[in-house]
Amino acid sequence: MTNTTGRPFYTDYAWAFDLLIDRSVVKKCRAIAEWLIERGVVPGATLLDAGCGTGRYAIELARRGFIADGVDRSPELIAVAAQATPDRSSAVSFRFGDLLELPRARYDAILCRGVLNDFVDDDSRRRVFVSFARALRPRGVLILDVRDWEATKERKLREPLFRKSVETDRGRLTFTSYTKVDTERRELLLSETHVLFDDDGAHASDYEFVMRCWTQAELESALGHAGFGDIVRHGAYDAAVKMGETDRLVVVCQLQSGVDPRASIG
Repeated sequence: MTNTTGRPFYTDYAWAFDLLIDRSVVKKCRAIAEWLIERGVVPGATLLDAGCGTGRYAIELARRGFIADGVDRSPELIAVAAQATPDRSSAVSFRFGDLLELPRARYDAILCRGVLNDFVDDDSRRRVFVSFARALRPRGVLILDVRDWEATKERKLREPLFRKSVETDRGRLTFTSYTKVDTERRELLLSETHVLFDDDGAHASDYEFVMRCWTQAELESALGHAGFGDIVRHGAYDAAVKMGETDRLVVVCQLQSGVDPRASIG
């Protein structure tokens, strides 16, 4: 797994994450909740938001009746999530944790958004799904999204630069990301810069890291190895968006009967 825990997006600028990454959380959680209910995971069930970030999805799913536990490797993002948690809420909690070391047989469902692109080596890319299987109860549901390699390659070769500026209570913040595509290794080489303009001037931080996209075949192989089946694919958190219409691959799947979550990684 790439060491992204020192990434300013997750550390120094965790407080600005939601300002820079604007997502339709309510709409997406509506689809997530519908998919869970279709699979028999109804409100009142336990759910893990694996790589929860600032906690918006876990909080929204808790609002919809699920008991949500958010786990992330960034203490700074966890702190932001905890601060956003509704007062006196017992339906959602957040903690620091490693997705490869999850508690066993605790959850009815797991949601994992985007984080799997940060797993770069073959071993951890398989182990994380075994960890998910172990953490789920029988017939547990896994919902995830990853970057589809072919679609992402085409998009980033065409549009390598992303820039966004926002006004914050700490000053104007500009975020720039430039992506190079390594077609041989099927990786994205990202260079990010945050610049905060305040009364004392400009404060910049740079960071470089690697992401590795997924092919449908690789993803389904890893899921099958861990005991997941009944796979349904979408291009977004919207059943009307078909796979291939975006650069994302959204999967809903389920732990198969007879799978022993204590099985070795093997």
